[in-house]
Amino acid sequence: KQWYQRRVRGGRLFRLLCKINSILDRPEHQLDPTWCETGERHLLKIFRNYLFHKVDDVGAPWIDLPHILMTLNKLDAGSSEQITLTSPHEQSVMICSYKDVRYNFEKCYAEMFR
Repeated sequence: KQWYQRRVRGGRLFRLLCKINSILDRPEHQLDPTWCETGERHLLKIFRNYLFHKVDDVGAPWIDLPHILMTLNKLDAGSSEQITLTSPHEQSVMICSYKDVRYNFEKCYAEMFR
């Protein structure tokens, strides 16, 4: 039973990752550097940075798998917990909930098929 539960949860998280990466870095928008720098897509971009681009105390890349799994599960559930998202050069800071990120995520994904 636990094996099946892990498979189902892992499948949901894998689908989230596929959708996020399908929204961001669209090849048809490679010539427009501002495409992912505004609105809902910008929020998703800095959320992806929050998810994957951690660094340690000396600035070296640090892969925090528990953080990634916990964050994806909160996104999937649409948690109302607040998070602080910061752009890579700390030019913008956003405080939002996983529910907000999820809403923008679903909106951007649906826009791809219009």
